Amino acid sequence: MEIEVRNKQIFPLEVIELLKAFYSVGFFEESMLIGSWVMPLYHDVFGIRYVLRTLDIDFAVKFVSHFKAQKVDIEKIITALGYLPVISQSGICKFTRENLTVEFVAHRKGGRDDKVVSIKEWNITAAPLPFVDLILSFPFIADFGNFKIRAPLPEAFFVHKLITSQRRFGGNKKDKDLEQCSVIAGHLDFDRLNTIVKSAKFSKKTQKSLRASCEIIDFPPQRLGLKR
Repeated sequence: MEIEVRNKQIFPLEVIELLKAFYSVGFFEESMLIGSWVMPLYHDVFGIRYVLRTLDIDFAVKFVSHFKAQKVDIEKIITALGYLPVISQSGICKFTRENLTVEFVAHRKGGRDDKVVSIKEWNITAAPLPFVDLILSFPFIADFGNFKIRAPLPEAFFVHKLITSQRRFGGNKKDKDLEQCSVIAGHLDFDRLNTIVKSAKFSKKTQKSLRASCEIIDFPPQRLGLKR
């Protein structure tokens, strides 16, 4: 699904610069922009209004076995744009520039408790998170004219946030996740939502998280195939 972006200036210049650099090396062939920065895209493409209040730029990366692109030093590309690498205690390297922070996440395989995933083909590290494969599996392409990026369909982003918001330790981040879900809920394509839900196998623990989030945003859990 490829959609032309109407407002080519929905992102600040420094974010456009970063996205173009990633596009030029084939990053968006498999990986995607996620997190709160997809909300300006949703506004332009799907009419979903949300006031962006974060400077963290998150990207979801597929594992090495899925890569089609040649080996590229993403760290070198980011630092050439003026970002500085900052390594956390867990070993994950983030990149900061003024008030912006760039971070990568990857799907956490069931039963594994890794604190960091090394993506050698890109020379970056990623934080392993559950259900990242869910959003990676349901993308759309946003065409800016001179570059394109991949992002999750709102329905996939919605389900992912419903789940992960219940695993947040900080109240502010949890509230922001659910606020985004509440805004997206009024614009869902229920055929797409049904396809996404049926593609996943949710454990009882995950179903409990989904129901809890649905209750908070007053969304019928039956729409996700869950009982009240």
